[in-house]
Amino acid sequence: MLSLMLSMATANADSLEISAVRRVQDGLGTASVTVSPFVSGHVTVALTCGSKRFSLDTAIAAYTPVTLELPGLPRGTHACVGTLDLRASDGSQGQMPLSITVDVLPPLKLIADRASIDLSGQRVTVTGDRPLSKVVVQVFGPGGAEVGFGETAGAGSTVVDLQWTGAGEAVKLVVDGYDMDGLPGRLELLPWSYAIPHEDVVFPSNGDAIPPAEVPKLERAWAEVSAVLAKYGPVVEVRLFVAGYTDTVGGADSNQSLSERRAKAIAAWFRQRGFKGPIAWQGFGEGVLAVGTPDETDEAANRRALYLLAAEAPPISPELPRSSWVNLP
Repeated sequence: MLSLMLSMATANADSLEISAVRRVQDGLGTASVTVSPFVSGHVTVALTCGSKRFSLDTAIAAYTPVTLELPGLPRGTHACVGTLDLRASDGSQGQMPLSITVDVLPPLKLIADRASIDLSGQRVTVTGDRPLSKVVVQVFGPGGAEVGFGETAGAGSTVVDLQWTGAGEAVKLVVDGYDMDGLPGRLELLPWSYAIPHEDVVFPSNGDAIPPAEVPKLERAWAEVSAVLAKYGPVVEVRLFVAGYTDTVGGADSNQSLSERRAKAIAAWFRQRGFKGPIAWQGFGEGVLAVGTPDETDEAANRRALYLLAAEAPPISPELPRSSWVNLP
C-alpha cells in the first residue's frame, strides 16, 4: 500500500492522502489509486503505465475517497507515472507528481503430489511457487460432508507441512494457500480409490469375448460399482480403471496383447452396462504375476483383472508398473 500526503501551498494542514493497491493477481482484483481528501473541491489524476493511460477528473467531498482503477494491465511489473492536481473549494491549489510500481502476478500455484499426502497421519505437504503466509485445508468425506480441517501459518516459506483434525474417510482435500500479500491459490487433491472385489471372468483360450455364463460375475461387480458411485459420486468424479493380466503360458508378446484385449472387453462391458464416467483400460500381460511361476505354467490366479474406482489415474506401483492407460470412448 502506497501512502502519500499532499500539502497545499496556501494552507498549513494536509489536504489529502493517496493510497494504492500495487500488487494484484491476474484475474483477481485490480490495481488502483485512491485519493482520500480532507477538503472539498476538484481533483484530476493522470497516470501512464507503459502504453496504458488512466485518468480521473471529478469533484470531491471532504473525507469521501475516490478511486482510479487501473484495469487491463498484463502480468508483470509496471512503472506508472503521472500527476495529481487539486483545486480546493476555498480557492487554494496544489499539484504533485505520482510514481508507483504495480505488480500483476500470475495465480498462486500450489503443488502436492501423492507422496506428500499421509491419510493415516492426517497430514499433507504443500509447496507454493512463492512464499506463503497461510495454508488451510478442508477435508471432505463420503456424501460431501466435511470431516476434517486444518490451518497453519506459512511464515514466508514455500513449503508448508499441514495437519488436519477430525475423523472420517478422506475423499477430497481442498487446500487454500495465501501468499505474503494475501493473494490466494487453490488446490484440490483426490487421494481416494477403491478396488472392486470380484470374481475373475474366465475367457476362452486365447479369446477376449466374454462368455454369457460369465456375465453374472460382472453383474455382481456392477452392483458393487453402483454402490460406490452412490456413496462417492457426490464428492468426486468417479473413474473406472480396468487392468488385465495373464499367466505365463504362451509368448510374452502374445500374452501382452491378450491382456489388453481382455481388459478392453471388460471395460466396454461396464460402459454398455451403464457406467457414465471416464473409463480407461490397460494390459500387463505376464509381467505382473499374482503367483510367481516358471514360464509355460497354467496358473489360474495369474489370469486376473483389476477393477479400480478412483478420482485420478492410479500412481505407478508394483501391481500397476506402467501408466499407459487407454481411454474408452
